[in-house]
Amino acid sequence: MTETEQKELEDAKKFLRVDDDLEDDLILDFIAAAKIYINNAIGRFVDGNPQIKIVAHMLVAHWYENRGMYESGTTGSSIPFTVENLLTQLRYTDDEVQEDEEKEDQRSAAPPDFSKEDRDSG
Repeated sequence: MTETEQKELEDAKKFLRVDDDLEDDLILDFIAAAKIYINNAIGRFVDGNPQIKIVAHMLVAHWYENRGMYESGTTGSSIPFTVENLLTQLRYTDDEVQEDEEKEDQRSAAPPDFSKEDRDSG
């Protein structure tokens, strides 16, 4: 197992609140499937994107807790609304544009100047 896979497994287990190692292989499969699911849904998987990380954790949790086969119309089988909502938002955003906007926001956020010359005496 690579260092990255180990970190992803630890993060997923923390999210799931799993302390033992009995189902590590299953959780690793769910992580891999979540990455593929996200990539298929939005056309990319970006490591380090916090929204994508949350969606992956939610998918892993959903599959971990709902291991059975379900028929349509039953509860518990479909992907949770929150996951679908986040995927929709991610589908219509571009990571490079978001990063550029964040950098621009950081550059333009100058601290206010409270020197005496700039104060209104009125």
